[in-house]
Amino acid sequence: MNNQLAILISDYQASVGVAVAMMQRSGIPLPTTNVDWVGIRYFKHGYGCAVSLPTGTVDFDFGAHGEIDGFDVWRLADFAGDKLSAYGFADEDALNTCFDAEVAAGALMYCGYILYYLADAT
Repeated sequence: MNNQLAILISDYQASVGVAVAMMQRSGIPLPTTNVDWVGIRYFKHGYGCAVSLPTGTVDFDFGAHGEIDGFDVWRLADFAGDKLSAYGFADEDALNTCFDAEVAAGALMYCGYILYYLADAT
């Protein structure tokens, strides 16, 4: 796995974890499936939400079974924002190229609907 991409994915997943913990502490029940999330009456989008943290905004979707560790290249780029170069990527094209290479190498697994997961996490 490309080290810069691994660090970006790790930071993204950590921020999703912080956001979900904040949601739980505020009384928002977590869904058992992404469909369950659609029926909950909170500010959200589709199968997920965007949460503003002190460190920036993290946008995520819940996986089919309520997973919170999924991502896609758009969400990673959005999460990194103007700090993309701090993760070692010159621009979004460089991130896309690296992401595609890791998918081809089998380090990232596609779930069949938008999200990818780390292959060793499954």
